[in-house]
Amino acid sequence: MPPLGAADLLEIHGLLARFGHAFDSGDAEGMGRVLTADAVVEGVIGSGYTIAGLEAARRFTRDRQVDTPDHNTVAVLAFVDADGVVRARSRYIAPLVDGGVHSGDFFDILRRTPDGWRIAYRISVPRKPTLEITPPPPDFFKAWRPRPGDLGLPRR
Repeated sequence: MPPLGAADLLEIHGLLARFGHAFDSGDAEGMGRVLTADAVVEGVIGSGYTIAGLEAARRFTRDRQVDTPDHNTVAVLAFVDADGVVRARSRYIAPLVDGGVHSGDFFDILRRTPDGWRIAYRISVPRKPTLEITPPPPDFFKAWRPRPGDLGLPRR
């Protein structure tokens, strides 16, 4: 797959923003505009969780707690890795109902569908405050460290 073009990057930025809008608004049907039918969404807080498939994500969105923080997606980096997988890494800032702030990283695998870009895999990993988590294996994060050629930049 060639490097992502400007139109792809713009659509991917919008996609990642729409995920937060759909989830935070309890828009279960809107999850179909951001996830593939076979998407997997994981979280690592505590013992972690896995949501497998669009219908499970819709149920999770409908059942979310009222005090779930709002997710503001920032610092998006999207690229095609050496194996042709489209990945995105972004940060989230999530204001809490008590006035505190929670932040972390989203690690996504994206897929172009006939209806546009969708998230096929997402894992949320908190950064601050420090929480008890079940972290992914250390090698997991290497896949989201692009090399210059992955970003369409010349390799050195």
